[in-house]
Amino acid sequence: MIIEDDPRVCQLLENGLKEEGRTLHVLSTCEDAFQDIDKGLIPEVILLDLGLPGMGGLAFLNVVRKQYPFIKVIVVSADDGVDTIVEAMRLGALDFITKPFKLQDVRVSVNEALQFRHLQMDLERKTQRTVFNDEAHFLYTSKAMAEVMETIQRVASTTVPVLITGDSGVGKELVAREIHQRSDRRDGPFVKVNCAALPPNLLEGELFGFEKGAFTGAVKSKPAKFERANNGTLFLDEIGELEHGLQAKLLHVLQDGSFTRLGSNQMIKSKARIIVATNRNMEAAVNQGEFRSDLYYRLNVIRVHVPPLRERPSDIMLLAEHFLAMNNEKFGKDVEFDDDTKAFILQNSWPGNVRELQNAVSRYVVLGKLGSGFELGGKQLISSDLGRGGAPDEPPPGPADNEGVSEPVNRIAAPELTHPDDGMTLKEIGRNAARQAEKKAILGVLEATKWNKSQAAKILKISYKALLYKIKDCGIERTEN
Repeated sequence: MIIEDDPRVCQLLENGLKEEGRTLHVLSTCEDAFQDIDKGLIPEVILLDLGLPGMGGLAFLNVVRKQYPFIKVIVVSADDGVDTIVEAMRLGALDFITKPFKLQDVRVSVNEALQFRHLQMDLERKTQRTVFNDEAHFLYTSKAMAEVMETIQRVASTTVPVLITGDSGVGKELVAREIHQRSDRRDGPFVKVNCAALPPNLLEGELFGFEKGAFTGAVKSKPAKFERANNGTLFLDEIGELEHGLQAKLLHVLQDGSFTRLGSNQMIKSKARIIVATNRNMEAAVNQGEFRSDLYYRLNVIRVHVPPLRERPSDIMLLAEHFLAMNNEKFGKDVEFDDDTKAFILQNSWPGNVRELQNAVSRYVVLGKLGSGFELGGKQLISSDLGRGGAPDEPPPGPADNEGVSEPVNRIAAPELTHPDDGMTLKEIGRNAARQAEKKAILGVLEATKWNKSQAAKILKISYKALLYKIKDCGIERTEN
């Protein structure tokens, strides 16, 4: 993204960076930049002039540093005063290039900023994998999630209960884990209990434990989750589904810090920190008598609301790229998003939020261009639809769209399946059919483009490197006519 109000400088930067294949977005004010970022247009690097109309460059830098930590900013300015340079670097600028400038200096600085950003993102993924699991995704660029993180940082060092609210799939558990990891209890256990996953009698035994012989089937004693989470964090998910009897017992633990196992009179102390989460409207549940008001007020000391993805579109592509990298590594793939696919992802409201986005990207990586059909953003798609960002009722591209290819790629005839009598399993038959279809599609496009592999990769919407791998994997060889 270039934020510059001098058309001549804009043109110079555009010409110089387009030569290196950069995708550019040029704006003249910081206000326009924030508006586009909030809509989901997240640049990797910003070239920023300081003397802009409206919001100044330094004020813009300060906001980016706090709210959009993964965006890297390079200042390009005629104001070369020492105080200005020091202040810009203090506010997070990676480099300060003075006008007039050499294009080569800008190119070098942009390349270094991109490299630094990619290293930072890789480090973030590896750190989260170590702390949590392979699917951790507490990444953000939106102002809304920056405010969530600010609250997390403030409450992490305390021991008061935290109530996390938000729609299904927004990442409430990740917020709870982030609070735990940033607290002085990080070396203690993080214990999760889903209050909606078990019937009340079993849930009571999980939460408070039981002694041998406490009820039929209790052949040995079982410690409570409160005991397991001692000196750590106990995360109670779907707290709104807790039935009244257990609500009273939970309230007692919160008040006294002690409880008894089922079948025992011995009081057990617990120093577990309690974090709860729900997707319900808790005020409505209290008013309707479905949830105890005294327990609600006891839990609602600190409240963290996680907004849905539709309210933070600037996070969507950051998360999608993260999931793409994770799945490529997991499945040994080299799949990339093309511009149409990115646009399609950004245009969806994602009612299932981060969880739905994560699952959609996983399917995209696994099925590639050979998926028979799957859901993305609430619409039924075939694999070619996802590749071009279209909906199922849109017509396939014609010959002109495919740069001279006589037939659209998604109309290539399916291969003949291996007959079951050949001794192959159903899985092997499916794998063989997929390979044949892939080989036929690739070969058809290569022949149509006269074996221009770069052009073929664009038509097939895969990377050049991935196409070379597929050619080798499918055993495709060029035959001279």
